[in-house]
Amino acid sequence: MTEFVASQNGITDRFLDTIPSQPGVYIMKDSEGAVLYVGKSRNLRSRVRQYFRKSGDTRYSIKFIQRYVKNIEFCLTETEKEALILENNLIKKMTPRYNVRLRDDKTFLHIRININEDFPALQLIRRPRNDKALYLGPYSSSRQIKEAIRHLQMLYPLRMCKDNVFRTRTRPCLNCQIRKCLGPCCGGVSREDYHAMLDEVIMILRGQKSTIIEKLKKDMEAASEAMEYEKAAHLRDKVLALEQSLERQDIVSNKWVNKDIIAMVYHDRSVSIHVLTVRNGRLEGSDNFIVPHHDLPEQDIQDSFIEQFYSDRHVPDTVVVESCGEDTDVLQDWLSEKAGRKIQVCAAGRGDNLRLLKMAQKSASQNLLVKKNTENDLSLLKKTFHLINIPRTMECYDISNFQGDAAVGAQVVFVDCKPAKKLYRRYSIKTVEGQNDFAMMAEVMSRRLCRAVEDRQFPDLCIIDGGKGQLAAAYACYTERKDKLPHIDFIALAKDRDGTEESAGEKVFLPNRRNPIYLKPNSEPAKLLDRIRDETHRFAITYHRKKMKKKRLTSEITGIPGLGKEREKLLRMYFGSLKSLKSATLEQLLLVNGIGPKLARSIYEYYHPEAR
Repeated sequence: MTEFVASQNGITDRFLDTIPSQPGVYIMKDSEGAVLYVGKSRNLRSRVRQYFRKSGDTRYSIKFIQRYVKNIEFCLTETEKEALILENNLIKKMTPRYNVRLRDDKTFLHIRININEDFPALQLIRRPRNDKALYLGPYSSSRQIKEAIRHLQMLYPLRMCKDNVFRTRTRPCLNCQIRKCLGPCCGGVSREDYHAMLDEVIMILRGQKSTIIEKLKKDMEAASEAMEYEKAAHLRDKVLALEQSLERQDIVSNKWVNKDIIAMVYHDRSVSIHVLTVRNGRLEGSDNFIVPHHDLPEQDIQDSFIEQFYSDRHVPDTVVVESCGEDTDVLQDWLSEKAGRKIQVCAAGRGDNLRLLKMAQKSASQNLLVKKNTENDLSLLKKTFHLINIPRTMECYDISNFQGDAAVGAQVVFVDCKPAKKLYRRYSIKTVEGQNDFAMMAEVMSRRLCRAVEDRQFPDLCIIDGGKGQLAAAYACYTERKDKLPHIDFIALAKDRDGTEESAGEKVFLPNRRNPIYLKPNSEPAKLLDRIRDETHRFAITYHRKKMKKKRLTSEITGIPGLGKEREKLLRMYFGSLKSLKSATLEQLLLVNGIGPKLARSIYEYYHPEAR
């Protein structure tokens, strides 16, 4: 690595003349050494000079760079492709302020099938491993692929259990009894028949449904001629189901193509990027990102996005963009090397590609409009409740209990007005006895803020479901730790029951303020807060009911002779409710792992005394 460091007094013409005209990466820093921007170029001198030319460039980020960049480091590389790889790695490592960064770092789902096993299952994973298994995907929509697998399971009853359960099972499970599994664990199907069924599933997932349908029709005719009418009817139903699922997919090309279409739409200082995924000529899904662009060149933003997007994702045969730049060939070589095959990056041109690009641009524009509306809603919340922060991350808390019994707390998180379910948390109340909602709220908030001090993940706004008492208890927990935390706004949301026209709707209490703020029922802040509170209610009451159900079930089965804690747990997991356990037959009890004939008889007789 060769470094050239600029003078702390600014970037001079003399310094710019010393920059080599070679491929490499440049790292721009401020006077304190913070990284502002990382870029690459096939000609470092020419690229860096563009930022400091005296041609009246009025872009915000260019003016900022000219004013604050005091130090530039260069890393020379042998080729432009090496520069691209190095730039991608440095952006991930340094997270510069002015580079495009994708906030959504999730990876797409893949289907893993270990074809070397006798009876493999379909497994959903996010990161393919370097093993000898077959991987299908990626799939951008987890909901759609899970729904597809559910439909396939109805047509092709492959096993669904995990490998460790399959290896230790000696009796058929409930899925086998209701014909959702062929029962390979107990010899219900041969290896050859199972793999023949698996081959059809793989062909369907690869988009070769038409081939499978033709094969099934021939098998149906053969079964009908052999007067195996039950088998023929089963094949007919399978054909109809596959044809219906085929109709639901949008066919965007008559050719067997795999490609992504990337569209970018700019507005103010944001860029909306929409990616359409086409596999085997069919539109399989889409993905959207909105990132700040800081007035950087559009080609730089496009190249940077492609580098980050495909750094840990499957690369299709073709990547379609609106226009190609001078570094497109380098990007194409890098993608080809990563994929292990020839990848084409091309401009949309005309025909199907242009039509799909316009479709993606329309979706990108719509996403920008949604973002703008969200920003307006958040600004209105900030103004209405006199908040310090723009409430991008809101956490809502609720307590649910029955006269102090099975008390729980719930935390629901909304980011940019959308639920972030991965951040939801449930709290089982541990320190409060009896009915005391204020103390319960204080325990929940105390545990939440203690975690925030450790992981440094803070909300902008905490919404407390309740009145002044709940708000005071929660806010007191915050003030105790205020020196360790940034500013967090608090409000409490309560239904107004006065019934007067002036105060109809919601009452919102603020800390250190005597009178509440009244919201009209149909106002935008009221509708948003209602949605957040309703979701918190749902999450809290679901956990409370689950805890009550478990408590009732545990108390009912504790008195069964010979039943220990481990087997109690197995019964709860298998039957789920006391009603199901009481109505279970002796044969159903024997299906539970760990329940032998003697104990099954004891359980059955406990609920059916007449059978003794």
